[in-house]
Amino acid sequence: MQGYSATSTRDIARRAGVRQPAIYKHFATKDDILAALVHLGLEQPLATAERLRAVDAPAVVKLRRWLLDSLWHMHGAPYVLASILITPELQQDRFDVERELLGRLERAVVELVDAGRREGDIRSVDAVSAARMVLALFDALALPQTTVDPAEIAEFALLGLLAEPERQPQIARCAAELAVPLLGEPFGQPPP
Repeated sequence: MQGYSATSTRDIARRAGVRQPAIYKHFATKDDILAALVHLGLEQPLATAERLRAVDAPAVVKLRRWLLDSLWHMHGAPYVLASILITPELQQDRFDVERELLGRLERAVVELVDAGRREGDIRSVDAVSAARMVLALFDALALPQTTVDPAEIAEFALLGLLAEPERQPQIARCAAELAVPLLGEPFGQPPP
């Protein structure tokens, strides 16, 4: 993996198994490719968070469900999605919209952590710091050769957040049973 700056559209075309002109048929610039990948990575987790707002369940159960669904989404294309979300190039003015998506994602997780803390299920912790640590766990999916199972990441996150960590298996079961109207199957989601 050589990073965004060191990757050319020729490199991208070669990895995709197409010729470079085919890339330009769909994307005017390499920045457009990065923007599209950020949207691909974040739109489904944001939609899941939005759908969970309407679900009547404890926040910690919704957090577990969101986390697992979002991790499976990223797991299906880890080399592409997880690593591009932290590339320094996203700090350029050109990527204001994509940074706002990242901000919305962080705010959604902060909201769940804060609600879980108010409900007494999540220990006393700064909600912003906790959300950032949870989101940092997505980095475990960045490289296919070192990827971690999404269920293990979700369990690890919850064990660090829960006021009563021994409740984690019960919360995991409730999250798995949570009826959430889905728009589609996340990338890499294992069959039921």
